[in-house]
Amino acid sequence: MQFLNPMILFGLAAAAVPLVLHFLSRRNVVDIRFAPMRFLLPTQERQMKRMSLRRLLLLLIRMAIVALVVMAVARPTLRAGLPQVISGSGGASVVLLIDESASMQAQITSGTVFDLALAEALGIVDALDAGDEIAVLGFASGARALFSEFIGNRDLVRASINGMQCTSEATNYQAALDAAREFLTRGTKARQEIYLIGDLQRTDVDSTAIARWQERQAGASPVAVYLRPVEPEAFVNRELAAVERPVALLRAGETTELDVDVAQDGRSEQAVPVFLDVAGVTIAETELVLPPMGTRRQSFPLTLPETGDLGTTARMRPDRYPLDDAMHAVLAVSDQVPVLMLRGIGQLPGEGDPLLFLLAALDPENSGTGRFAPRVEMAARFDLAILASTPVVMMVNPNELGAARRAGLTDYLEEGGTLLLFVGDPRVQRYVDGSLLPAWDLPGLGSFRENAQTRDRLEILAPQHPALKDFEAEARATLGEASLYNFYRLDDEFGTPLMAWADGGVAVTEAQVGEGRVILCAFDPAATSGDLVYSPMFLPLVQRLTGYLATAGWGRFGREFSVGERLSVEAPDDVSSESAFALVAGDGRRWPATLDASAQPARVRVEAVARAGLYDFEADGRRFATIAVNVDRAESRREWFTPERFGEVYADEDSPLRFLGLQGENVGEALRTAREGRPLHPLLLWMAGILMVIESFIARRVGSSGDGAREAVS
Repeated sequence: MQFLNPMILFGLAAAAVPLVLHFLSRRNVVDIRFAPMRFLLPTQERQMKRMSLRRLLLLLIRMAIVALVVMAVARPTLRAGLPQVISGSGGASVVLLIDESASMQAQITSGTVFDLALAEALGIVDALDAGDEIAVLGFASGARALFSEFIGNRDLVRASINGMQCTSEATNYQAALDAAREFLTRGTKARQEIYLIGDLQRTDVDSTAIARWQERQAGASPVAVYLRPVEPEAFVNRELAAVERPVALLRAGETTELDVDVAQDGRSEQAVPVFLDVAGVTIAETELVLPPMGTRRQSFPLTLPETGDLGTTARMRPDRYPLDDAMHAVLAVSDQVPVLMLRGIGQLPGEGDPLLFLLAALDPENSGTGRFAPRVEMAARFDLAILASTPVVMMVNPNELGAARRAGLTDYLEEGGTLLLFVGDPRVQRYVDGSLLPAWDLPGLGSFRENAQTRDRLEILAPQHPALKDFEAEARATLGEASLYNFYRLDDEFGTPLMAWADGGVAVTEAQVGEGRVILCAFDPAATSGDLVYSPMFLPLVQRLTGYLATAGWGRFGREFSVGERLSVEAPDDVSSESAFALVAGDGRRWPATLDASAQPARVRVEAVARAGLYDFEADGRRFATIAVNVDRAESRREWFTPERFGEVYADEDSPLRFLGLQGENVGEALRTAREGRPLHPLLLWMAGILMVIESFIARRVGSSGDGAREAVS
């Protein structure tokens, strides 16, 4: 319990007034004894004891009444959730954090959830004290300030809030809270408060990243964070959950399939029309019947035009959350995929050469005109500049790399390159835990087999993985017939295991290195390590893994982005710093782009776009790349934090951020309750009133005239 007017508590001294008056009103009486009185004394003594107790009770009640009235005037409050972080008068520095993320565009009866959030923010502004200074920040994937400093002009704050617009970006609460704390350093008030107004959309929580974020805040001054959730109305949401591109190399004139997943969260079947647009033209339409709380997949046949980037859009009719009713994808149509194959010093051509069988898998006819264009270089001497135009690198035994080329390959991976890595023959190179290129955070290697008497077989663990999903049961059984020896077992807690050994342990796993990917195979693709290389499944397995890495599109080779991300593509070879670059939307809107000549290779960049869609990069009026920008599908999750759960996720016992929900229909009353606590003065006044009734009753029983008469007799 705390008091809003603590100075008035000095008035508790007035509770002594009834005590002083009690002693001052006592009269000195003369004790006159006469003979008949001795028969009345026992009865009189008993009556006087009762009278004394009543007078004492009356005195205590009068003192309590005075004390309760004084305490009520001091305005006591009870703060059930958040203690007063920094007390004091003179106002507070207040930061309003208003959620502008994509989920706030969900429609309600009176507009959108974002409109409701703006109304709540205005209610908070109206309820703040006159001495408070205010800053307003909108946030989504990042945060932006509406003013450079705190201001006290309420009309300007209201006008700025009314002018805010919702974005299509994802939600990042950590970035928002960091920006608010940084802005509070500009405040002039001792008391600091943050008000977060939004739907509290649940985000993916990385416990490790949250722990590091909390560590960075250690030792900072405490700040009160008030959460005002704005709840969207209940409705059945249908969404384009995914568009899955073909993994294989796409060639002009060929026919492929584009898989579209549509989901709904309703409890009854829903019929949903789905459309496929290619290059701005609708080429297919179908109707899917979605099961309750379920997903359906539709495959659209697609004939590929000329070589280049092909923009596609899967869409359906908008519902009350229109941002997830369309999804864009770019298909890269090309003649061949360049693959750089790095040969170790000891890997000479012959039966024991692992590259012999890998080359045969990528170019079975040895014609140079297949889907893949392999190029063999020595691992210890290859030119790092080759990596700039290579979407896939293939290698056996990474220890053949020198320090400089290992660093160059690491940079290549972190920027979005891909690597199909085989660990090699363990009889030649034994790795210990953590020694397999630890800079890439790859798993430690476990035990290995050393002779042909101890064999093992491969089993597919992830049949729905894009690289493996087209293998039917018969193909998987054929793969399982091949045996291997001299292999490693991988750590099963690392990455995404794709294949395992029949006797236990992971054989193939997928790992992320920066923006790129590594598929790590814990065996040697040579005839000296088993008969897998002679299996009819070896060629499709290598081609599928290579095609997946080449066409998935990460980092600098990617063509798909999220709203709010920085956009960049590789610049054409025939441009210069004098060329004019632009990003062009489907409706003709244009944004200037810049050439980053310092990158290797040079890249064309645009900071970000605010809306999802297909965009073209142009150089001197000529289109050279198409990209797809989508809304983060986490914004369609329709799961929300409660204020209590939000506080548990983003704060620990040592955190300087103290979270409390602003509950109740009226945000002004909720704010006053959160700031001041629940008022107790009505309860105290009610108690004082009851005591006054009791005091009046007792006072009639102990009348002043009766008391005087009894004292005179005594």
